[in-house]
Amino acid sequence: MQHKPLTIVTISLGNLKRRPFRTFGLAMMVAMFAFTLFGGSMLAQNLSNGIESLSKRLGADILVVPGGFTKNMEGALLRGEPSTFYLDGALTEKIRTLPGVQQASGQLFVASIDAECCVFPVQFIGYEQSTDFVIHSWLPKQINRPLEEDEVIVGSYILSKPGETLTFFGRPVKVVGVLDRTGMGFDTSIFMTQSTALHMMQAAHKIKPFPSEPSDSWISSVMVKVPKDQDVDAVAYSILKKYASEFDIRVVIAKNIMRDISTKLSRLTYLIYGLSLVFWIIAVGVLVIMFSVSFNERKREFSLLRVMGATRRKLVALVLCESLMVSTLGTLIGIGMSGLVVFSFSTLIGSAIGLPYLHPPLSTILMIAGTSSLLSLLVGPIASVYSAIRLGRSDIYMMIRENE
Repeated sequence: MQHKPLTIVTISLGNLKRRPFRTFGLAMMVAMFAFTLFGGSMLAQNLSNGIESLSKRLGADILVVPGGFTKNMEGALLRGEPSTFYLDGALTEKIRTLPGVQQASGQLFVASIDAECCVFPVQFIGYEQSTDFVIHSWLPKQINRPLEEDEVIVGSYILSKPGETLTFFGRPVKVVGVLDRTGMGFDTSIFMTQSTALHMMQAAHKIKPFPSEPSDSWISSVMVKVPKDQDVDAVAYSILKKYASEFDIRVVIAKNIMRDISTKLSRLTYLIYGLSLVFWIIAVGVLVIMFSVSFNERKREFSLLRVMGATRRKLVALVLCESLMVSTLGTLIGIGMSGLVVFSFSTLIGSAIGLPYLHPPLSTILMIAGTSSLLSLLVGPIASVYSAIRLGRSDIYMMIRENE
C-alpha cells in the first residue's frame, strides 16, 4: 500500500476535513462577501446597460402625452406596464409647425387583456410609418420594408416566432420579426402600424368600453425631435404654452428621465459597494479571530511538525494554504449562488427594480466574475497574515513548553 507524500496541500486538506463545521463556517463568511460583490456588481452593470439601451432607443427629445398620464408613459417605456390613453391626433401636425421642432410623430398605445402568447399583459404600440424617426431605426434588420396591415413585430419576451399568427381581441396578426432584448418595456410590447393599433383599440372598446367612442384620429403621444442647436426645455415650454389648455397635455423631457434613472443607479451602486465593503471587513475580522484561536489550539501540532523537520517557512505556507482553500470554497459557493440568482431570476429582478435592466456581454460578465473572485480569494490569506507572522517568529522550545 502506497502512502501519499505529505505535502503542504495534503496536510492543509486533512486539517480542513477534520474540522468540517469550522471550515464551512469560515467559508460562508467569504461566501457572503463574494455573493454581495458579484451579485451587486452584476446588478449595477445590468442597470447601466439598460440605461444605455434606453438612451439609444428613446430617440425623441420630448414626449407629449395627455394630462395625468405622464407616469403611464414612463411605465410603458421603462417597465412595459400596459396602458391605454389617447388625445387628438391633430396635435401632431400643430406641433410639427412650431419653431424649434425638427420632427414630430404620433404613436398609439393600447393595453392588451389576456393573450395565449404571453404570461403577462402586453403593450400594443402603433406608429406612423411615414413620419416615424424613433422605432423603425432599431427594428430587426431583416425587416427592410414598411409593415403592412395586421403585421407585427414582437418584443423579446413575447413567445412567438416570425411567421406565426397571434390573435388579440379576436383579430389575427402575423409576426414578421422579433426584437433583440432591450431591458426596457419594449421587451413586452408589440409594434404595428397605427391603423392596426386603432383596430385593436376599437376591438378592446367592445370588450371593455372606454369613456368615449374611439376615433380614427386618436393617438397616445407625440414624439418630438429638437435640433442640437435648440434648447429642449424652451421648445417643451412653447408646446405647453400654446397647446396645454386646448389639448390638455403634459410633456416628458427625455434627458430628465435619463437623469432621474442615472441618479437612482448611482445611489444603488454606492449602496451595493458599501455593503460589499462592510461584508469584506466583517469576513476579514472574523477570520483573523478564528485563525488566531486556531493558532493557539494548534501550537502542539506546529511544534511536532518542527521537530519532524518542517521549517518555519513551510509552517507559514501551511497556514496560508489553509486560508486560501477556505477562501476558494467560499468564493465558489458565493459566486455560484449569486450567479444562480442573478441569471435565473433576471426578469423578476428587473420588474421589481422598475428600471431598464439588460445583461452585459459574456466578456463583461467574465471580467466581473474574475475581479470578484480575486477579491474574495484574498480574504483568507489577508486574514491569516497575523497568525502566519506569529508562527514564523515562534520558538519551537517555547511552543512545546506552552503545551506541557
